Amino acid sequence: MATLVEAEEIVATRAVIDPVFLDSPLMIHPALDAMLGCSVTLKVESLNPIRSFKGRGTEAVLAALAPPPPAVITASSGNFGQGIAWAARRRGIAATVFSPSDANPLKVKAMRGLGAVVHLVDAGADEADVAREAAERTGAPFIEDGAHREIAAGAGTMAQEMTMAGLNPDVVLVQIGDGALVTGVGSWLKANSPATRVVGVTARNAPAMADSVAAGTPVERPAETIADGLSITKPVAGALEQVSIAVDEILSVDEDTMISAMRILIETTGILAEPSGAAGIAALMEHRARFQGAAVVSVITGSNVDPSLLGSAIL
Repeated sequence: MATLVEAEEIVATRAVIDPVFLDSPLMIHPALDAMLGCSVTLKVESLNPIRSFKGRGTEAVLAALAPPPPAVITASSGNFGQGIAWAARRRGIAATVFSPSDANPLKVKAMRGLGAVVHLVDAGADEADVAREAAERTGAPFIEDGAHREIAAGAGTMAQEMTMAGLNPDVVLVQIGDGALVTGVGSWLKANSPATRVVGVTARNAPAMADSVAAGTPVERPAETIADGLSITKPVAGALEQVSIAVDEILSVDEDTMISAMRILIETTGILAEPSGAAGIAALMEHRARFQGAAVVSVITGSNVDPSLLGSAIL
């Protein structure tokens, strides 16, 4: 049976992560609190060179490859691929990323700008399957988001920073895509702030992880969401076990609410968040009664917004 990532693993992992991804800001804003009816602290993971939290885990997983391979292969809609590209370039490793053909063009450009070779996979094909086949053919390691313990340990350093800052909130809202983020954050908090509830947030239009946790086994579901960071069709089995242990509850949010949450963040705090980055705030909006008067931390996981969504979020 899967176990949570040990706190000692998270502490050790911190030492191998590029410092540009560590010690991200914690932000509060009275206007946001008043609007949501609770005390909100934002853990802002978008002010780094790849504009998302993914660099923590990708640094950790590539540092664990010994000896370093000449090349690695992954599948990503963008943020994880940027993290792999950053960590690989820093270590002199070639990176290849397979992305869906409709991936955010800014994310694709950013991955290529970091030196990754990016292949766009035609609609109807699974980019992870294509990437796995390429890895088997070439002998390069296949790095799958959610499938490596080191990725979760890297994400756990985020929660370590929360408690180091003296935070012991009632609730931490954590987005669930492939599951590494909530596994790492939940692992640290259950060891160091056990009274804190870990609430996972998924897109209602991408229910695979929530349905899988409820069923106790991986189930496949369609994913039709603007939040590409939350858009999975079937969770990795190992990740599902970890998520099931790490979370106390999973809430889902609508597409329109994520757009509204993006707008609220801009209006009250000046923070730009992509839809998945704003999903925690969307959960506070949709499930407002659950959080009245609570001390809440919400993670802003990234700010790589698809240009087609910017107008909706700002206007």
